[in-house]
Amino acid sequence: MHKIRCEIDTEYRDPEALADLAWRWLTECPDRLEHETFQALLDSTGQVQESLSKAVPCGPPGTLWGFLSVHSLSQGGRITNRARVLTRKNLPMLRKWLALDVQLVETALYRLDDEGMPGEQLLRVGVAREDGSEDWVRLSVHTPEDHFGPAAQARWTDLLRDFSQEVDPCYAQIGYGLTLGRTEHEERVGPPQPKRTLPESRRLLRGYEWLMVIPREIAQQLGGGDGIAAAGDFHRVETLRDGAVLLQVTPEFDGFTGEAIERTWRLLRPALRPGMPRRYRDSDQTSPPSRIWYADIV
Repeated sequence: MHKIRCEIDTEYRDPEALADLAWRWLTECPDRLEHETFQALLDSTGQVQESLSKAVPCGPPGTLWGFLSVHSLSQGGRITNRARVLTRKNLPMLRKWLALDVQLVETALYRLDDEGMPGEQLLRVGVAREDGSEDWVRLSVHTPEDHFGPAAQARWTDLLRDFSQEVDPCYAQIGYGLTLGRTEHEERVGPPQPKRTLPESRRLLRGYEWLMVIPREIAQQLGGGDGIAAAGDFHRVETLRDGAVLLQVTPEFDGFTGEAIERTWRLLRPALRPGMPRRYRDSDQTSPPSRIWYADIV
């Protein structure tokens, strides 16, 4: 099953600011997106801490299970990994870990299968310093596509908007999850490594999607919120606090097809990296449906 991914990219500021931002993202995301499940998981019992290091059942079959994980840089320059099962008792440990030089920190929610092993992943939330380009921070969250109905889409939209209001993103979107966190435009036009596109992301868009945040510098070039709204029949155009613009092309995720994709591409083409998108075999069922316009901007 395909994954839905929300991500917000912004500049790294300092360890204290990152620790506060990471704590709120890692705890608010699951609470706002899967409130009842998250609260039930925090209060659940029977999880096995040993399951994080050995191939043993994580808890009673069919119950909820999750983990906290952090990769941090030690004084000697080595990566240190720490993990705990996700419970209310262990949650304060996350706050303590965030005081370290964090490279990647995650929370994840699962439902255990008939053998008590992690089965369906309900939500995976992360904060990462971009590998090879640590001036950038990426906030992300994944869920299976069948968990992304209209009610969930509204919650995800509000989440992206609220955090984007705060961090002045260089890019943000909700779309299908792709390899290494890259956008479909990066995957098919290039360069395929986000560490190469992030440094230019206030001048060239990393991509475009059904729901996205256009950074303030590019939004200004497009005429701001008013100019973007006047350029096409978009469902929602909202100017955020620092001048970035939230663009929701269609009311629902599945409506971002055909003409809606072309309309978005025509609006954003002045800020996209040139190149003809590569097409892959239509028979590749492992890849999500393509959601970009197959034309060069020149």
